[in-house]
Amino acid sequence: MTLPDPAVKRLLHPADLPQARPLYLRGWWFGRLCSLPIVVALGAVVWTLTGNLFAALAAPIGTFAVGFAASRWHQARAWDFIPRKRQDPTDAGPWQLIAAVLDAVALLVTAGAAILAITTAPIPPGIVAYAVGSGLGIAVLQIAEIVLAARNRQNSSIASQVILLAAVITAAVLVAVLGGVAWGPGAYALAAAGLVTLLLAYALWSIFTQRSKQDKER
Repeated sequence: MTLPDPAVKRLLHPADLPQARPLYLRGWWFGRLCSLPIVVALGAVVWTLTGNLFAALAAPIGTFAVGFAASRWHQARAWDFIPRKRQDPTDAGPWQLIAAVLDAVALLVTAGAAILAITTAPIPPGIVAYAVGSGLGIAVLQIAEIVLAARNRQNSSIASQVILLAAVITAAVLVAVLGGVAWGPGAYALAAAGLVTLLLAYALWSIFTQRSKQDKER
C-alpha cells in the first residue's frame, strides 16, 4: 500500500487510509463494548431487569473481555499499515466525540437504572449519598482534564470531556434528587467522603502508573 507523501501529510491515522479504516472502525466499535461507562450501564440494566447479581456481573465482564480482545486485535492490525514514525494516535477525527457521546448516554442510562432499582428495592440513603459524592469526584477530575486539555490546545479532547462532564453532573443530580436521600449534615458528610475517596484512589492510581512507566523507561 502506498502512503501519502510525507510532504503532504507526515503523520497518519488509520482513518486516513482506505485499507486500514475498516479495521480501525471495527476495533473502535468493539472498543465501545469495553468502555467503562458502557460496561457499568450494561451491568446496571441487567441488575434492574433481573435482580440477579451473577447476571449483572457476568454480562458486563463477558462483554468487556470480548470487546477488549477484539478491539486490541483490530486496531493493532489497522496501525500495522503505518510505520511507527508516521503514526498520529491523536488524530481520531470525529470518533473521539462520538465515543464521548456514547459514554455520556451510558452514564445517563446507569443513573436511570439506579433510580429504578432504588424505587423497587430501596437502598440505604447513606450508600446513595456516597455514590453521589463519588460522581461529583469524577466531575472534579474531568474539570481538571478539561483545564489540562485547554492548556495543551487539544480542542477535540476538550469537547469530549465537556460532554462527559455534563453527563456525570446530570446523572449525579438525578440520583441525588430521586434517590430517596434526605439531605442533611450526615448525608453531606457521606457525599464528601465519596468525593474524597475517589480523588484519593485516583491519586494513588496515578502515582502507581507513573512509577510503572518510569520503571519501564529505565
